Amino acid sequence: MENWQAIVATAMFVGVIFLVMTEWIQLTIAAFLGALLLVFFNVMTLPEAIGYIGRSHGTLGLFFGVMVLVRAFEPTKIFDYLATQMVVLAKGRGNLLLLGIVGITTPICAVLPNATTVMLLAPLIPPMAEEVGVNFVPLLILMVFVANSAGLLTIVGDPATFIVGDAINLSFTDYMLRLSLGGVIAIVTLVATLPFLFRKIWNTKLENLNQLPHPQINHP
Repeated sequence: MENWQAIVATAMFVGVIFLVMTEWIQLTIAAFLGALLLVFFNVMTLPEAIGYIGRSHGTLGLFFGVMVLVRAFEPTKIFDYLATQMVVLAKGRGNLLLLGIVGITTPICAVLPNATTVMLLAPLIPPMAEEVGVNFVPLLILMVFVANSAGLLTIVGDPATFIVGDAINLSFTDYMLRLSLGGVIAIVTLVATLPFLFRKIWNTKLENLNQLPHPQINHP
């Protein structure tokens, strides 16, 4: 069978995704198990696998660094402070809050990987939603939607896009000229559908802004 390697790779990919979705085993173990099986079935050699990981060391290092920063900043309550400031700037109006999430997430995703942006901004959402009196889950979903859409704006906005672009020698400028329009269309479409997808939050308005808590940043 000529295409047996492609069939094995596809089967391993589907299997790993299934394990991730069902959470039968820890996610990292599932990913490593899939990679090891590809080496075991000679779909790729061990040096090739290590080489693929080596090309992504910058992205992996960035993810790790952001997770460390978020964990280090958590005791300072800076996320609670910034969340309150966003609610105040939005004047307690849900529509301005939704647009604010889009406005903050989009430019950051243009210069940082979208997964990194979500890890960096997600801690703002729960305290913000609590102050406005809405469920934080739709706001998190919105942030993920925006991050995925804005990640199309530049070649560095999504790790997968960067890896593919690097493999075919696609420059930053060439990507913007040929593909960034797709990200713009995705963002505009998302903004246009906000009043319908998040109708309850869009129509929410917090009347007594003076009753909001005013957390202070704890300096270490």
